[in-house]
Amino acid sequence: MQNVMTVRAAQNIRRPVAGKRSGRLFLFVALVLIGIIAAAGGALASDYYWGTFGLTQPPLEVVSNGANRIIRVPPGASIQTALNRANAGDTIELQAGAVYKGVLKLPNKFGSEFITIRTSAETQLPPAGTRLDPQRHQAALATVVSNIQGSPAVLAAKGAHHFRFDGIEFGPTIAGYFNIIQIGTTEERTVEELPHHIEFDRVFIHGDRREGQRRGVAANGRHIKISNSYFSDFKREGEESQAIAAWGSDGPIEIINNYLEGAAESILFGGAESTLGLVPSDIVVRDNWMNKPLEWRNSKWVIKNFLEIKSGKRVTIENNLMTNNWAMAQEGTGVLFRTGEDSGRNTIVEDVTFANNIMRGSGSAITVFGGEGAGGRRLTIRNNVFEDISASKYDGRGFFIKSSEWDGLVVENNTVIHDGSITIGYGAPVRGFVFRNNVVFNNEYGFFGDGIGSGRVALDRYFPQGVVTGNAMIGSSSSDYGSSNFYPSSAGQIGFSNAASGDYRLRTDSEYSRRNVGADLDPRTVGGR
Repeated sequence: MQNVMTVRAAQNIRRPVAGKRSGRLFLFVALVLIGIIAAAGGALASDYYWGTFGLTQPPLEVVSNGANRIIRVPPGASIQTALNRANAGDTIELQAGAVYKGVLKLPNKFGSEFITIRTSAETQLPPAGTRLDPQRHQAALATVVSNIQGSPAVLAAKGAHHFRFDGIEFGPTIAGYFNIIQIGTTEERTVEELPHHIEFDRVFIHGDRREGQRRGVAANGRHIKISNSYFSDFKREGEESQAIAAWGSDGPIEIINNYLEGAAESILFGGAESTLGLVPSDIVVRDNWMNKPLEWRNSKWVIKNFLEIKSGKRVTIENNLMTNNWAMAQEGTGVLFRTGEDSGRNTIVEDVTFANNIMRGSGSAITVFGGEGAGGRRLTIRNNVFEDISASKYDGRGFFIKSSEWDGLVVENNTVIHDGSITIGYGAPVRGFVFRNNVVFNNEYGFFGDGIGSGRVALDRYFPQGVVTGNAMIGSSSSDYGSSNFYPSSAGQIGFSNAASGDYRLRTDSEYSRRNVGADLDPRTVGGR
């Protein structure tokens, strides 16, 4: 038999001395205001309103079952009170369909079991490991929205740890300013002060359709996991916006099986400094769909990339789908691996694997630049499909890779459908360049070198001692790139399974199938579920 105890947090207030008429008038006004507040927004996370009028908040209900408890927070009750009272292993249950307004601060608690904040309709959510669809599951969600100008809906105290959100909707901040979820301040002075072990699963985080939102999650902590969730309307006029960003963290960070809309970037690592000078590390970005709705084109929103790493180490980016990117605030490049001084003097991009992804519809594909900070090294781009990479359609330059000053760049078994150069080399050369077993189009310039022209001269200047072998280079010739590559005259000679439906695997009867050329990637398996 479960033991149920009801906890009531009554607050004492001082009332002014007044006659009966004044008292009745005061009570009437108070009740009217409370009714308006309740009708307008559901529960208030702050105790201020209830205490002011001398009313008791709706009670929390605490259900004990063994060592752990379920703390039920009805509409009108304080989530913060529940957070303050929860112990490691407890569950805080919010009413599905209710709106809780306020700012939640995750406290630093004793213990290493997760405190879970979840909807009361958990059984109506998609199964574990399945992405939330807000259109299908909206009624099952409980909503948390900040009601304080410039404040997030959730922030974490120094060292706060082991919190998990499940089946919660987080609405935009007032006027779309700053972050909806803020993990860490970037001003921590020891790594022990960093929030850690904070997870979001099957949540819906969104900006305002008209005003947008600066950022969804600022993931500046350790052991952060965001999975099976839906991020939309992260867009801003006159400033960058991201669904997820981290710069004051040394990881690990997992971003798994989410839908992510971000005008500037769906995901950004680096781009700002932290007091500790941390480099985001041990990162996994897998099974996500990063998308810019086509209705954003020719709009006021600042558009840049799908994903950018300005500082990061030991990063795996795999099995993601990236759709719709065009030139606006930049030249329309899909993914940037680019050290940036705005990340601090420790900025570095190293040990990155970009594999088994599909990029579809972008002005250009990839930029690689290691000319700032500690530089860039050891990047592998393997078994990806880059489809509809077009200067003419997306106002970009249509290139596959633009590169400068990098140490260790391996590009192999990719299929690239593009209308610009294969590479554009500029500045300092790329050392340790390997380009093999790819399907690419030569188009007008092929391998192009800034100020020097195309072909062998570009390779010698910008990719010295590079290995270029086993590639199917459509429209090129052996006079430019030697006899160790293949030179079909058209894409039709490659033998794609079904290019019209986005399947660029090679048919078994293709001569290039036997030569291990291009990507072997089933488009039905990419981008999560």
